[in-house]
Amino acid sequence: MAGTVTTLDILDRLKALRKELALRQESLAARLGVDRSTYVRKERGAIPITTDEWLKLAKALDREPSYFFVCSTKPSEAGLAVRERVLLKLYRSLRVHEQDDMISAVYMKLRSIRRKAVQDSLRMLREA
Repeated sequence: MAGTVTTLDILDRLKALRKELALRQESLAARLGVDRSTYVRKERGAIPITTDEWLKLAKALDREPSYFFVCSTKPSEAGLAVRERVLLKLYRSLRVHEQDDMISAVYMKLRSIRRKAVQDSLRMLREA
């Protein structure tokens, strides 16, 4: 069923965010008041994470608790890396002409990169 979030999805989201933020398992274990081996088993799904622990994890990872549990069928920022979210926030904070200037600057800076993925993205920027 589309939009259904599984326990594995939730735990994957937790692990991915921990890695994205470069946090060690020991750090989150300390926040929960458990040892590292217990935290590892929780992150793998062998031991359930309590509601209180989810609240502590959300606070430690600077996220709303719903970040882990809400599934959206529309594109979302949830899967973006921190730098991507910052750039998106910056772009959205600009006026239209400033956004155009930012896109032009990005285009000028990256046009000498010959990798296909970069060139394809720049082509899409020009066409947008």
